[in-house]
Amino acid sequence: MRSVSAINNKKETMIWLYIALGCMVFAFIYEMFSFGVYSAAMICMGFVPLVLGALPCIMMRTGTNRLWNDGVLCITLGLLLTGVLEIYGTSSIYPVILLCFGTGLVIIGACGCIWERNHQKN
Repeated sequence: MRSVSAINNKKETMIWLYIALGCMVFAFIYEMFSFGVYSAAMICMGFVPLVLGALPCIMMRTGTNRLWNDGVLCITLGLLLTGVLEIYGTSSIYPVILLCFGTGLVIIGACGCIWERNHQKN
């Protein structure tokens, strides 16, 4: 019988994979109707939940904490907003704020995971 943490980790990994797939499908459909205008941020948007979401869940086997997850979602939304604004032909300060905030949350979440692992051993 598998432990509860193993089941939750598999569930979290599958959620991140579905989010990555959804982002990739959204980017494909959005750029299909963008009249030949493409955005690197929109193309790379699907890889953020894949690399920063699913991959750590697979590697750590314990899942990630809430701050890490929120940071990955902020970075993904920042890339989405950047891509939409680039395709539309305008700019805004909000994507930069989302990307900085998301990066900060990921760093704080990584520190929290390290701290939690060090204190579990003691």
